Amino acid sequence: MIGQTFIFGKPVEGEYFTDRENESKRLAANFRGGVSTFLLSPRRWGKTSLVKKVMGEVESDTLKVVFVDVFKCKSPIEFAEALASAVLSQTASRVEEFMENAKAFLGRINLGINLSPDLASSFDIKLGLSDDKTDISNALNIPETIAKKKNIRLVVCIDEFQQIGEFTDSVYFQKQLRTVWQHQQNVTYCMFGSKKHMMEELFDTPEKAFFKFGDIIYLKTIPLSYWTEYISRKFEGAGKKISNGQIERICETVNYHSSYVQQLCWYVFLSSTDIVSSEDIDNAVLELILQNTALYESWTENLSAYQMRFLTAVADGINEGLSSAEVIGRYRLGTSANVVAVKKSLLDKNLVYTENKKVYLSDPVLGMWLRR
Repeated sequence: MIGQTFIFGKPVEGEYFTDRENESKRLAANFRGGVSTFLLSPRRWGKTSLVKKVMGEVESDTLKVVFVDVFKCKSPIEFAEALASAVLSQTASRVEEFMENAKAFLGRINLGINLSPDLASSFDIKLGLSDDKTDISNALNIPETIAKKKNIRLVVCIDEFQQIGEFTDSVYFQKQLRTVWQHQQNVTYCMFGSKKHMMEELFDTPEKAFFKFGDIIYLKTIPLSYWTEYISRKFEGAGKKISNGQIERICETVNYHSSYVQQLCWYVFLSSTDIVSSEDIDNAVLELILQNTALYESWTENLSAYQMRFLTAVADGINEGLSSAEVIGRYRLGTSANVVAVKKSLLDKNLVYTENKKVYLSDPVLGMWLRR
């Protein structure tokens, strides 16, 4: 039954969403108060779920929220197209209005418009943008133009925002975005993505275009108390019994990683009968590792020996002091300079992340797989 299962691998909502109370309040206050936000965490910690939850809470007749995923965007032109398409389609109440706005606000730009089969729920536009930077600026100004026309305020939530760091001439485009956005009085932006390291690089120094552009919210892991209430309720709803100690074991096994807590609970749920046993959890952990083995093999098949040894060290719980002589000798990491280079390469590959100057695996189950 839907109300008695666990959801993973996609954004969660409703009864499947737990905690994030403080983050929800802060993000909602930013949306209502016109404060742009960077939302940061390792991948699959629930950023998209949090954003969509708050979107539903703050929308009103005078405040509209637009969601756009720019993961597939490889250039400023594609970014501008994705942004314009999302704003035009998600603020239009009917096809005719969408068409009118597209023509009015994009002027001479060629339009290729694809409509969903029912001509009501989805629009997609392709702009005939040239390399002329004015064309891109005009498209980037569409949120402000729409907001003024409708006499509303807009919040634009941009998923996978770190992609702009990979564009050709990325630094110029970041400055262009900042220049356009900082003059918009009726639009607020929320930027988040799956690559924490790349997101931080967009605003980590005063020289960066987005330095102090808005509020920064770092997501933390969900505390055990919330997981205990949530998981107990799910099992009890199905007539099953799971102890608080077993719930703690599940959470600690995957380092409180939100998506993996849900996935491991689902495997325990499937393995157990009326009362959850330690063997049920053992079997579920093995299943979790097996389900991800092919993925981890693809991630690591082209890594160097140094990179694999570095990952193994982190998987063994060595989160700091990786350049020390002891660790270098134990894991055969070469030199301290080599350790620095390996760490950077693994950060770029999103296999590790840093927090408080410590290094962690982005995927805790990868660590379990490496140790086995």
